[in-house]
Amino acid sequence: MELPTGEVVCNLRDFEAIAKKKMDAVDYDYYAAGGEDELTLQRNKETWQHIVIWPRFLVDCSHIEMNTQLRSLGLDLSMPVLVPPMAMQKLAHPDGEVALARAAHAAGLPYCFTQQATTKFETVCEQAPGPKLFQMYIFEDRALSEGLLRRAEACGVKAIVITVDSPVLGRRERDLRNKFTPASRGVALVNYVARTSNGSQDAVKARTSGRDAGFSWSDLAWAKQATRLPIILKGIVHPADAALAVEHGVAAVWVSNHGGRQLDGGPATAVALPLVASAVRGRVPLIVDGGVARGADVLRALALGASAACVGRPLLWALAAGGEQGAGLALAMLREELRTAMALSGVVSVHKVARGLVQLPGEPSLHSSL
Repeated sequence: MELPTGEVVCNLRDFEAIAKKKMDAVDYDYYAAGGEDELTLQRNKETWQHIVIWPRFLVDCSHIEMNTQLRSLGLDLSMPVLVPPMAMQKLAHPDGEVALARAAHAAGLPYCFTQQATTKFETVCEQAPGPKLFQMYIFEDRALSEGLLRRAEACGVKAIVITVDSPVLGRRERDLRNKFTPASRGVALVNYVARTSNGSQDAVKARTSGRDAGFSWSDLAWAKQATRLPIILKGIVHPADAALAVEHGVAAVWVSNHGGRQLDGGPATAVALPLVASAVRGRVPLIVDGGVARGADVLRALALGASAACVGRPLLWALAAGGEQGAGLALAMLREELRTAMALSGVVSVHKVARGLVQLPGEPSLHSSL
């Protein structure tokens, strides 16, 4: 496939090389960076590739069913994929969040916009149709959080995604070396005003000021009372936390380690996912992100218990490479890869993906037959 510039891309990873040439090095580092030694970042990327898919053949694969419903969230997906929240999308392209939201809608997928956006919620909703989720952090000033919730509700979002893996900001050493701040890169977090002074020493405060590092399980009752919308907890990797999330009445659990940008040395999400699935026992939908870059990775995620998977950085690289068209092309490629992986595995419907389809590293044999 070709971008409008004539550059050829064969898979989602191809977009990164194109984006790196186009983007300022500091902006590229902001997207690419993980925490500290970037061990978790690398684990996310590598672990999916080590999960073996055991195909079955002589199956009628003339029709592949990929449509997915997440009924508790009121979402219909053309394939089991969501576009996750990613900060400061105008660093990739001037059209930023609007362009990616439009590409998601054209692909029949929900778009999750973030509190850390460089476009106002209202603008995204006005200029990009389609179902949306809103990701946020909880502030010490609950009135500020409630104000964001009211605005998100007014935009018609389907669910609120509360990120729980960031009580403090991870040490992203590329950003520290580059003295990265939104203002220094010519963008602003336009959906709220951080209460911080000026200066490079406030690089972290400029993005996290006011967040409640004490937000805990007992505070979820407040969150549920503060909005009429379903609540998803994003950033869960431990099965005990997943079980607690269900007990506290969340509508879905989002298995994520923030793309390897927070705790360094934690598990890959592909490792955490089956453990979380065992703890949740199908009571709520599971969403997963972290290192997903192929349609076959989405298939692996479904086999390990996910209801839907998210592709993150590859869409940012596609946005940088070709704007809305680039992001749309990336999602079309992902769809074709998933369709191909399903057909070559003998799985004709996303609703028939079974745990026995895949074998994790160290597993001696298949769990069950298809």
